[in-house]
Amino acid sequence: MAVAVFARYPGLSPETYDEVVASLDMDANPPAGAILHMVGEGDEALVVSEIWRTEQTFQAFHEFRLLPALQMHGYLGGQVVEVAPLHNLFAVEMDTVERIGAVSLPATYSGAAL
Repeated sequence: MAVAVFARYPGLSPETYDEVVASLDMDANPPAGAILHMVGEGDEALVVSEIWRTEQTFQAFHEFRLLPALQMHGYLGGQVVEVAPLHNLFAVEMDTVERIGAVSLPATYSGAAL
């Protein structure tokens, strides 16, 4: 069953987030089961919303790829993560995602032209 993941990363700067995501090389090696990833800037924290095919695929990525990458870039924790069964995903204008400039950060961060 697909799940929605909501996470807050207090003290994680957008710059460090960009470095972490670039180091994960997700363009070339996307995480199994990942469907959607969005990040916003909240009060003194980055807020992440994701959709995954299963909770197990999220947990594997989180434990074996994301946490080590965060630690490698100096983020020592404090995140709060909530996983819930996905009830609905609604996007009126899927074409708009590309038009608003939402592109894969790893390629953008590395300077690749999409």
